[in-house]
Amino acid sequence: MLDLQSLFALKGVVAALRFYDDGSLAESAGDLDQVDGQLAAELCYANGRIMHHNGDALATLSGIEGWPPRGWMMMSDEFSICAVAEVACFVWNREASFNDVFRGLAEIANQ
Repeated sequence: MLDLQSLFALKGVVAALRFYDDGSLAESAGDLDQVDGQLAAELCYANGRIMHHNGDALATLSGIEGWPPRGWMMMSDEFSICAVAEVACFVWNREASFNDVFRGLAEIANQ
């Protein structure tokens, strides 16, 4: 069973966090101080809400049900944010296995 500390231990993961449904920080592991952790939690919460809105719109436009997102990823050239439910982590792209990252996120989110 994984926790935030074991997710943080995955290669390429800089920090991991869990946030509440109001966007406040629940817990974190890794290189985030409290202020950065709270801002990261707010960003991940807001992006997750946008993804849910887009999933609803896609279901309406396509006529196909089942679009609520379980997770999302925001990727830049070198660094990414990956999230499933209320759990997210920040990773260096070249170092991380995104399969391992999302497997870990899903396991933690489903606990």
